Amino acid sequence: MTALWPEHPLFSATTAQAAAEGLDLFNDGLIALTPDEIVVSINSEARRLLGLAEDAVPASLADLEVTADGWDDVLDAITRNRRGDLALRGAGNRSILATLTRDASARHIQWILLRDVEAFEFRRDRSFGGKEAGNIRFLSNEKTRPDFETQRQLCPEINVLLSRGERAIRQGARILITGESGVGKSEIARFLHTTVADARDPFMIVNCASSSEEKFDALLFGQDDVNGRHRPGLIEQADGGTLFLDEVCEIPLSTQAKLLGFLDDGRLPHMQAQAKRPTLVRIISATNRDLRQMVREGKFRADLYFRLAVIGLHVPPLRDLTPLIDHLIDRFSQTINQRRQTPMIIPQRVREILCDYSFPGNIRELLNIVQRIAIFLDDAADLEEILADLLVPIDVPERDEGSEDITTATLDLRSEVKRFERALIDKAIRIHGSKRKAAKALGVDIGTVVRKTAEASNQ
Repeated sequence: MTALWPEHPLFSATTAQAAAEGLDLFNDGLIALTPDEIVVSINSEARRLLGLAEDAVPASLADLEVTADGWDDVLDAITRNRRGDLALRGAGNRSILATLTRDASARHIQWILLRDVEAFEFRRDRSFGGKEAGNIRFLSNEKTRPDFETQRQLCPEINVLLSRGERAIRQGARILITGESGVGKSEIARFLHTTVADARDPFMIVNCASSSEEKFDALLFGQDDVNGRHRPGLIEQADGGTLFLDEVCEIPLSTQAKLLGFLDDGRLPHMQAQAKRPTLVRIISATNRDLRQMVREGKFRADLYFRLAVIGLHVPPLRDLTPLIDHLIDRFSQTINQRRQTPMIIPQRVREILCDYSFPGNIRELLNIVQRIAIFLDDAADLEEILADLLVPIDVPERDEGSEDITTATLDLRSEVKRFERALIDKAIRIHGSKRKAAKALGVDIGTVVRKTAEASNQ
């Protein structure tokens, strides 16, 4: 290993080139450079972290087409012959620590070491925290951020949704994200925050269904203690950043009135008219409920709805984004394999079944399935248990399609027939577990089901 260290007196560009294949054995990204910034070697992990193509062969550091935030600082530091650590935001919104090393004589190879911060922290905790080497920390605890850059390339729907959200948040418009449970609304909110914020800007998540009315009021707006001192709530803590109101439909009506006042002038209930400047916060909300219907039923204030839903972003369910399934399987598997001694390889027949599965629990359910496969894969009987569950999925109840008030209908026969068809097809897919089985149950060919679901998702 000493032959790979840049300060070693025998190190040269020749030995770096000879060791190029060995660099892929490292968990961290490595880029080897000559003193004049010619790329001698770059390993697969560095390409992954920076979002580079595997077949790209850059001649110099300047030829690397890197879009990661902070990469210009790396180039500047290398040009100035500096060492040290720099923070990057890489492909898929990953947090990356870039460490620069260079021999003082400038005669030997210099290195850029790239660490995936999440993976590094896990290895550190496992080493110093006394955890067994074979333990797997599930992704529900060890969060893996989505690779939205790849998702945008795979699914035009995701690209349109994110592009609209980026334009909205840059212009200061409030955003309402809707979609079924488990489609990744909170991750989209976090992604939109990072497009306009830096690492110092807070991103405060408010679970609007997490506490009683009284406690929620104090959580959001703060409260005074027994000594009369004000304890700031989440709105004040989000000052200069983003406040994400998850499950916004659960906000109590009394709190809705206070929130409306804050949205109008940026002042909190305890502030006086002559107080300091208003609180400046970006607002992103999310719900899996129909807020318009709740407004009609008097369960949500109409004036608050129109202030929160300046721009609406509807996230399609995973069953309508089939190209994402293989990508997500690979992404979850890759993260799990960083915590395994023996890499997990998901059988092709399991992948085929998953690509034809309805995913009533969406991305969250796919994550759960991959986690189970990581445990059951070595036992054929256990794997068959997973397949049996996939073939008979849980029918997640939706609102009763037939219960909609006639006043909410378009009164256009063609539109209503299309909407009824889509609702019936969706229900058949949830019950039977795949589009192919749904088509058989409905007495139509698979092409009809595929075409109609595609038409509905593009509307």
